[in-house]
Amino acid sequence: DLCGDKHVPYLGTRKEANPFMGFRSIRLSSAHPEFFQAQLRAILRAARYGKVSLMFPMISMLEEVQRIKKTVHRTRLALRRAGIPFGEDMPIGIMIEVPAAAMCIEEMLEEVDFVSIGSNDLVQYLMAADRDNPSVAHLCEPFVPALLRLLARIIQACNERNKPVTLCGEMAGWPRCFVPLLGMGLRRWSMSAASVPSIKELARRTPLAVAEEVARRVLAMKTTGEIRGYLTRKVEEIW
Repeated sequence: DLCGDKHVPYLGTRKEANPFMGFRSIRLSSAHPEFFQAQLRAILRAARYGKVSLMFPMISMLEEVQRIKKTVHRTRLALRRAGIPFGEDMPIGIMIEVPAAAMCIEEMLEEVDFVSIGSNDLVQYLMAADRDNPSVAHLCEPFVPALLRLLARIIQACNERNKPVTLCGEMAGWPRCFVPLLGMGLRRWSMSAASVPSIKELARRTPLAVAEEVARRVLAMKTTGEIRGYLTRKVEEIW
């Protein structure tokens, strides 16, 4: 992320009224191509010494992925011409955190090797509610029917094409979210270390058939309260 560079204009904190909403992450690469190229060169060179995957955040359109891949290709050619060693086989992935990208997941998967779902940003952009704004933060919860249906679509598309998919964000460490996501076909989570023991134990106790039935029932429910209550009862039964 280029936001920490001293040359990048200050865009304000999350809690401020920000006229540059959404102008961050990969979108800064067009405004500051020299910094982007320097980062790509460094990552490619580091990949020579270990297993490195390159993931681009805040993707919203297929054209962005195609443009980025061309930039990576040109950077590889420049390093090769200069005789500088670098990692040749580096997987390229994207983070799905913008609903526009989620709705075009099938096309996105044709261009990338893996996907990570950024649940924190995905839910707030989906609900048009800043999760750090106390007036609307209650809308940003993981039991919203639209969010769960969108996640099911992403996971299914990735599994059908054998593309690894990971869920990150606060949702990844919530037991009530783990069970339906397991039933949807998710097999990779990125969570805080503190959440690992309880989620690991829940995984041991949850038969896959039970998780699949939970997912099927949740995806048919119509309200957030219905989903929240059902998952609360179901996780208590499993424990």
